[in-house]
Amino acid sequence: MGASVFFDKIALNDKDELLFCATHEIPGTPSYSSLFYAKVGKTETAAPQIITCFPERMELLLNGTILQLRNRYGTAHYNTVEDTLTWVTKASGMPVEFTHTAVHATSPDGKYECYVRQTKNAAGSLILQKVKSQESIVLVEDAPFSYETIPVKWAPDSSVALYEKSGSIYFVKPSDSFGRVNLGDSFCKLGSGTINCVEWTQDGNLVYIQGDIIHLISRDELYTRGMYAALVGNGGIIGRLPALFDSVRDTFFVSPNASELVVVSSERTVSYYSIEKPGCAFARVRGKYPLTNMSGTPLRSYALWPASGKVALWLDMIDYSSGKKSCALYTLESGPELVLQIKSASLRPVLSPDGRYLAFTGSKSLYIYDTAKWKEVARLDGERIHSFAWASSSLLYAGGEKTVRLWDFTREKSLGKTLLLSSAQMAFWDGTSIYAGSSESGKIFSYAREKGSWSLSDKKPSLYTKPSDSNGRFRVFAGKSQNNLYANSVFVRSLASPIVTYPIYKESELSNPKQKRVALLLDACDNAEGLASVLEVLNEFKVKATFFINGEFIRRYPEETKQIVAAGYECASSFYTYANLLEGNFVIDSAFIKRGLARNEDEFYSVTASELSPLWHAPFYKASEKMKLAGKDSGYRYIDAFTRFGDRVSYEMSVLDRSKKYYDAALLIDMFAASLEDGRIIPINVGRLTGTRSDYLYEKLDLLIAAILDSGYKIVDIRDFIEE
Repeated sequence: MGASVFFDKIALNDKDELLFCATHEIPGTPSYSSLFYAKVGKTETAAPQIITCFPERMELLLNGTILQLRNRYGTAHYNTVEDTLTWVTKASGMPVEFTHTAVHATSPDGKYECYVRQTKNAAGSLILQKVKSQESIVLVEDAPFSYETIPVKWAPDSSVALYEKSGSIYFVKPSDSFGRVNLGDSFCKLGSGTINCVEWTQDGNLVYIQGDIIHLISRDELYTRGMYAALVGNGGIIGRLPALFDSVRDTFFVSPNASELVVVSSERTVSYYSIEKPGCAFARVRGKYPLTNMSGTPLRSYALWPASGKVALWLDMIDYSSGKKSCALYTLESGPELVLQIKSASLRPVLSPDGRYLAFTGSKSLYIYDTAKWKEVARLDGERIHSFAWASSSLLYAGGEKTVRLWDFTREKSLGKTLLLSSAQMAFWDGTSIYAGSSESGKIFSYAREKGSWSLSDKKPSLYTKPSDSNGRFRVFAGKSQNNLYANSVFVRSLASPIVTYPIYKESELSNPKQKRVALLLDACDNAEGLASVLEVLNEFKVKATFFINGEFIRRYPEETKQIVAAGYECASSFYTYANLLEGNFVIDSAFIKRGLARNEDEFYSVTASELSPLWHAPFYKASEKMKLAGKDSGYRYIDAFTRFGDRVSYEMSVLDRSKKYYDAALLIDMFAASLEDGRIIPINVGRLTGTRSDYLYEKLDLLIAAILDSGYKIVDIRDFIEE
């Protein structure tokens, strides 16, 4: 599970009111210190109430009157008119289990939300929900689950949502669905493909690419197209692409009036087209640019059409030099021209409602750029921004690690109005008034109990009462916990006879078995297709892993090999060649194994100037005892992994050999989660293999890690098992 909560910053006042902080270390989520309030009693304490609200995810609802904040503790609604915070859903007790907030697709007017309610490790029910009444309907029973994407796209006027189901595109009109008008799937099906096949234009028309044909469908024609698609086709044809569009691997972006398109093919090539005369003619190629000569491996890219009308391309990548995520912005009008580069992780950039500005985040800043000149016009510094939302073309809600603020970037040197505290590193009482803040900034904020909101205090910290853990009736302290999911526990001791001591969270004193562990083994064999996404996920979850690299990979991908080393992961050997050593006409003796291991060492060092760790496994994990002994004589320890099932089997292999079963990535994750054992080593390929597959395990590595943690296991380094 890897989750642990630590309590500190205890403050008790004369009215038996208690403040304390709880800090979590949960892989895949930011670490922050939440502030709690509780009323202390003789034999028990009333359920503590959280009074800070961390913005892991934020959305604007109900035409901007509600700012929704979601985190491990639940979902809260901040009323932007009344300056009040209300928790809509709350976790029961202290959430020490693994938790990770997923993306929601909110309609532009904020009246509806779509999300996937997880029912399996990599799947769930796609839900359409009415925000005001919380009424909901199920659009898809078995939809793919992801933490970062959702197969839904809303029309600009919020009247229609497109969604993906079983390899086809459907539409739903919330006004009809919640009005109890149900025409059935057959009347709401646009055609085959994934959600990547469709994009809305600014005026509410729909661009739909099927194969190499570009269709334009009016929003008002959706029901007609759904009912009579077999007779009238999928909309008017406005152009053709010179190559087939792969809706699984490719994405496209369309200008506000559908006169220009940008197609990104497998995150390797960007093609820029213009549609000058709608019809069956090929779209005019304005430019075709490879993404292979960048300073890193591309992760994902987005085309943007600001108010100037000049298209730009935002690119997320993993740097070759650091192995970490960086971002870059290019203009495409006259070839890719680098505008800016951010050497740290960033949230997806978002244009202002009027298209004049672009907002994006860096390490400790929220940036605003003028899109006409591509120059910085404002910057909000001082804390890492975890989420943000445009309130208007000059106002943003900035959800930082310390505060949630409303920022008017047009005001010079404006730091924004503080609405909520995201976290707290210190807390004080002044009578019955609550104050808290960040020890780093030194700023103090006062809490409005009746509203649940915070505001900057004009008093100095020196005027506050020093926090006390006792008041003559009770003493509150942090002591050792019996539960290994808690780093400590908060206890209350009455100081009057009879003396009673009890934990505020009873579950913190429940002993549980020692946490079981698994390790991840990343195989870099002969393809680096998934390496960038693997490095991104490992960094996000901050879990340990060991890469086993063979000679074919080193020779074909020297930059990617250096990338792994730069990212700080241990690298071991999987021999100098990628061939089954137990098959064919190989003469495998001790000298052959020793030479192969030595050659891999030399090639790795020549590329990275660093040494391989003395761990190895044979290609395909096929090795005799004689081979293992030869490796041992060379100073290597052989590593066996769990290979009962995996993504090495293609469709073709499963047809030719019925003993080899094909499983897609979602099913593999379920199978791994169901068969976990203490000490297990799980192998994962970082690239594609020969043959055809619908997907690969590396594409859903975050869901595999989440399934392991959710099963109560801790992910450790392979060396933890060896050293025992």
